[in-house]
Amino acid sequence: MELIIKKTVVGKWKVNCYLIASGSEGWIVDPGDEVENIIDCLDLNAFQLKGIINTHGHFDHIGAVASIKEKYTIPFFIHSKDKRIVTQGNLYRRMVGDASVVATPLVDKYLDDLTTLDLGDRKILVHHIPGHSAGSVCFEIDDNLFCGDIFFGNNIGRTDLPGGNKNSLAMSVSYIFDKFIGFQIHPGHGESFILDEPLIEKLKLKI
Repeated sequence: MELIIKKTVVGKWKVNCYLIASGSEGWIVDPGDEVENIIDCLDLNAFQLKGIINTHGHFDHIGAVASIKEKYTIPFFIHSKDKRIVTQGNLYRRMVGDASVVATPLVDKYLDDLTTLDLGDRKILVHHIPGHSAGSVCFEIDDNLFCGDIFFGNNIGRTDLPGGNKNSLAMSVSYIFDKFIGFQIHPGHGESFILDEPLIEKLKLKI
């Protein structure tokens, strides 16, 4: 079956929300805001949704999770090391000047011990890549990597948000450089890009 990848950009922080689908099944990645936008642009009603999987728990990536979870009666997956920043999402929103309040999603399963997720006749592989947050993960399927904010566009991600750690980020970026050369990288913000040797050499200077 053909692998289907759809993206829409949501919210004031311009978060990339993705649908990964194969056949009739799909997973939603990082629904950060604008529920109706996500439903319409990703054509969610056309798929049997298996759940919501988040690359990490920062407030800008979880704003629509609770509403979509309730609407479609699907589980929410995230790494347990980001549990605290999920529960404190509205606090962090206020700290950056956003007075809006969103429902805090309840986590149904933690990704800590899950190495694969089923998608039709495919598997999504789960990799723990701390650094942008303690519980950051990326999702590998075919030659695609959904990596959240370990990259911002085709640049190295930041570590000045809750759970960030420069040493961990450097190790995670190096892991991606070693394992995923030639992959299409789908970041949490900005455009997707191919991870090739010239870009790796450029980015190594910024680690």
